[in-house]
Amino acid sequence: MQKIIQKKIQLVDYETLVDDNNKRIIGFGRYAGIVGCYNTFLAYGYKSKSYHLHFAHMLESKQDLDKELLKISLPRDFKIILTGGGRVARGAIEVLDSLGVKKVSKSDFIKKDFNYPTYVQLSTLDYHERIDGRDASKDDFYSFPDQYQSCLVNYAIYADMLITGHYYAPNNPIILSKKDFRNPDFKIQVVGDISCDINGPIGCTIRPSTIQHPIYGYNPLTEKEEDYAQDNNIVVMAVDNLPCSLPKDASVDFGQVFIDKVLPDLISNRIIVSRATIAMDGALTRKFEYLSDYIS
Repeated sequence: MQKIIQKKIQLVDYETLVDDNNKRIIGFGRYAGIVGCYNTFLAYGYKSKSYHLHFAHMLESKQDLDKELLKISLPRDFKIILTGGGRVARGAIEVLDSLGVKKVSKSDFIKKDFNYPTYVQLSTLDYHERIDGRDASKDDFYSFPDQYQSCLVNYAIYADMLITGHYYAPNNPIILSKKDFRNPDFKIQVVGDISCDINGPIGCTIRPSTIQHPIYGYNPLTEKEEDYAQDNNIVVMAVDNLPCSLPKDASVDFGQVFIDKVLPDLISNRIIVSRATIAMDGALTRKFEYLSDYIS
């Protein structure tokens, strides 16, 4: 960082590039969703002993991953919760679609039984409610998260699997507490915590797992890591660097977005690139002044 300042190099953090509406332009979220969802089904295979998938990092490409998906066998009434609506969730949906898992409404997920695997996709306000019972809105939630509580357990008691693709801010409510996991009606056997916030919104995520060892067991009664094969224990997938399992494909995907959406700006007016510039002309930009300790 000192050399970058000294040599007046322009340093850009591509993952903080945003458009005119402050929406992120580029990132590895899609592949986090794809690999995270795949790993979650890998975890279910180990838990249920109904099929066996190769670890994602042992595969050459997404094409090989797609072939592995053909091995997956799910019970006819299997139900899945997916949180979030961004790149991560869309990546997960690619896998769910490949498996033929059908999307259903929130009401049907709770009220109906199906003879085929289903999933419900929940956004922030689907699983958060105001503590005082007043009408909720996204702007209100983002401004006053302390006035909200999670109601995801209302869906969790009907689900067999949870896949998280949400964004969690430190001051947001706990989504599924350790106490929720002890609810006698709780059905979830497998948690694919792609968001991977440790000791945070998802009570069973007590540590990150690794690419080489992507799953571990969680005992809701002891609140400790134990053998996932035990009947009452939950199998957790919480790898925090998922795109690295398919580095070539993730990089090609990232690069294509860069070519399509960033390179033209870089060549012309550089307005978009300026928003993600960390250092320029021998100084940190205002947005990144918190890095000043590294150069002082």
